[in-house]
Amino acid sequence: MEDKQIRRPCFCCKKMEIKENHHDTLGIFAKHTQKAEEWLNQIKERAGSSDSKKSLAALRATLHRLRDNLTPETVLHLSSQLPLIIKGILVENWHLSDWPTKDKKVDVFLDGIEEGFHNIDVDVEIWIYYVLQVLSLHISPGEVEKIRKVLPRELRELWEVTLSFENKYSSPISEGEYDD
Repeated sequence: MEDKQIRRPCFCCKKMEIKENHHDTLGIFAKHTQKAEEWLNQIKERAGSSDSKKSLAALRATLHRLRDNLTPETVLHLSSQLPLIIKGILVENWHLSDWPTKDKKVDVFLDGIEEGFHNIDVDVEIWIYYVLQVLSLHISPGEVEKIRKVLPRELRELWEVTLSFENKYSSPISEGEYDD
């Protein structure tokens, strides 16, 4: 009996394919790794640093503290706009039973993030600005606004300052610069 080759639709590339697994699995992971590295590089460039450990620590600590101050629903909406690896960082060690943290004061929020740096010597507040700027580049303005609305007033103001923060490595965030 002769094997028939059946053409099946591939929904990701919208072509009819004969091979069942025509996509390179490692290539898919490489794409997600590359996207995460782009985020880390953008944070490093804004900071004028070459240290990937600092940019990763900043991203992780800021996302975790931000997540702990958001409703679970808002965290899930945010995660839907993040690349796979960044999404994994966001939900890493997330325990809904610990929710909500609700830092009312910026100082408490900053202290929580500083703990996440694990004794890496940096100006924490500046690195938070860079992380929030890069986050604002990659998620929709509507999502940024939803996140800001559920944060306490002082934390909303921190994000507002972040969006206008400039240094020699970056310019203020323009509306509409996010990834689709």
